[in-house]
Amino acid sequence: MSSGVGLALAFGYMYGFLRANYPQPAAYFIFDSSLAGLYLATLTRKRTPLERRKMGQIAPWVLVMTAWPIALSVLPMQDPLIQLVGLRGQIFFLPFLLIGAMFDDRELRKLAFWLAALNVIAFAFAGGEYVFGIARFLPRNAATAIIYISKDVANGDETAYRIPSTFVNPAGYGGVMVLSLPILIGAWARVQERTWNRVLFAASIAGAVLGVFMCASRSQAVILIVLGIVVSLSFRVRLTAYLAWAAIAALVGWLVVTSPRLQRFTTLQDTSYVQVRIRGSVNQGFLEQAANYPLGNGLGGGGTSIPYFLQDRLINPLVIENEYARIMTELGIPGLAIWLAFIFWVFTRAAPRRSDPWFIGRRLAYVASLMFLGTAVIGLGLLTWVPGTAMLMFLIGWIAVPNRLRVAVADPWAPAIIRSDFLRSRASA
Repeated sequence: MSSGVGLALAFGYMYGFLRANYPQPAAYFIFDSSLAGLYLATLTRKRTPLERRKMGQIAPWVLVMTAWPIALSVLPMQDPLIQLVGLRGQIFFLPFLLIGAMFDDRELRKLAFWLAALNVIAFAFAGGEYVFGIARFLPRNAATAIIYISKDVANGDETAYRIPSTFVNPAGYGGVMVLSLPILIGAWARVQERTWNRVLFAASIAGAVLGVFMCASRSQAVILIVLGIVVSLSFRVRLTAYLAWAAIAALVGWLVVTSPRLQRFTTLQDTSYVQVRIRGSVNQGFLEQAANYPLGNGLGGGGTSIPYFLQDRLINPLVIENEYARIMTELGIPGLAIWLAFIFWVFTRAAPRRSDPWFIGRRLAYVASLMFLGTAVIGLGLLTWVPGTAMLMFLIGWIAVPNRLRVAVADPWAPAIIRSDFLRSRASA
């Protein structure tokens, strides 16, 4: 299963590059096609009793969050193609909640190698764009319009762009790098990991951290800094890992200090700007639109990213720079209530066990997921982001389901520690 997820994410990593260099309508479905193949393979594979038990913990939420948008899609509020795009944005990534819940230690470790390789490739593209310019990699067209207006770095230098690597936009690059860190750092910190594997993970982590500053996204930089603090305060990390982490932090810190292009996050010191941004996103028109559109403005009509060749079909588009406002203006008040209830359920689950070999990774996934969902009030696209939404849903599914679950029958595929729990429970019964 990890190979299927890794291959699908590889298409997501390259999605922006492919769409920019092949600006045809079919290019917009590259990642969707890879996910369709992954879902089909996951659906048809034989699942162990433990996997079914873990899926059962989160499956009811997935069913509810899928059923409500499908029910709204039959209402003729928008053009059918717009509704289809909106439906895709609401439900297409939800199966990753189930996939994340099923992953065990072995599959996570394999996925970490996939992410390490993908991050190294993405950093190679980012380095080329930083040195030679983005025009050599991403031509100017409708698919790259956002990239070519993202040059508010280095004190207004017209030749200094925020770096997108192979992604649709710079913020997407930085966000994916942040979302990859819980699994990469979790694998790097495992007690039984081999030295050369740790070197690969460390190089990938360093590239991801530097990539966040190269993309110049302020929100991603804040989340990265918080994750760095969490790692530094995690007591299960060995002394050698502390030293390696300190070396990575020192290297990236020196590069950031010596390059103005990597310092855009320092504009957060302007508290008046931050207050205006938050006030506009959180309050502007939210309650008014909730009163005017209690069942939403139709799927796709509330801010979902619509391909350029379909935008003329939109009817009365409503856009508030707030992901929860987008959910509300497309799924109505009931849809927003479902999402808020699900988020509350996830983050009130039991904390990860310190005996878990992926304890640090789970803790980082918890913090990263919570912060991404929290910062969604000041931006759009969190739930329609390629491939970031898939990775976020994966992490949420992973942290929502405990790593240890007793199964109804002795599962020969379950890890030994889980089988022993089961046998002890049978003996005491």
